[in-house]
Amino acid sequence: GQPFYMEYENRFNERKNYSDIMNQFNQARTLLYDEKTGLYYHAYDEYKDRKWADPETGLSPNFWLRSIGWYLMALVDCYELASEEIYEVKARFGELLREAVHGILKYQDEKSKLFFQLPALPDQEGNYLETSGSLMVAYAVLKGCRLGALLEEKYAERGKEIYDAVLEQNIYQAEDGAYHLSGTCAVAGLGPRTERDGSIAYYLSEPVVDDDVKAVGVLMMVTAELMKMD
Repeated sequence: GQPFYMEYENRFNERKNYSDIMNQFNQARTLLYDEKTGLYYHAYDEYKDRKWADPETGLSPNFWLRSIGWYLMALVDCYELASEEIYEVKARFGELLREAVHGILKYQDEKSKLFFQLPALPDQEGNYLETSGSLMVAYAVLKGCRLGALLEEKYAERGKEIYDAVLEQNIYQAEDGAYHLSGTCAVAGLGPRTERDGSIAYYLSEPVVDDDVKAVGVLMMVTAELMKMD
């Protein structure tokens, strides 16, 4: 919701709550970022008493690709919306974006150029290459390059290769002639249902579906970014 919040501040509130927006991202960095992997955990529980939460850290136990993808999209969209007049805010968004992009790209599958549902566990049985989150990474990378937050000569090809890989590996034509986009996790969350416990088994148990809007929409957004870059 932060890009919408920032758009509202720009249009109607004279940017009075920029500090609140920035604080929410800084809190996410403090609470969710893992220095060892460079990835963001899926969630944090302040009370540390949820079934999925570590009783000492409050963190969920795994890194989920799409949660990282959504966060990257929010970062790059807020970077775009941040006023040049408030330099420290725009600069901070750039710092967070560069750090998060660097972190996730370390887990890009060398062969497919995509990312796993659980990116830090590529060798886990049942883990699979997930379309929506991979496209979200591509969107953040390409838009970040276009806006100057990321070095185009360093990152643009990484974004393009993810997009090309999805087109090659996940677009297929059915017998009726219609085209479909495969390989998207239908949904994943933490609680309140008992099976939503944050375990590896849970994340790999949710259905993998075709033509999910969380992937199709981002595919269109990535396509638009490539058109803007050309």
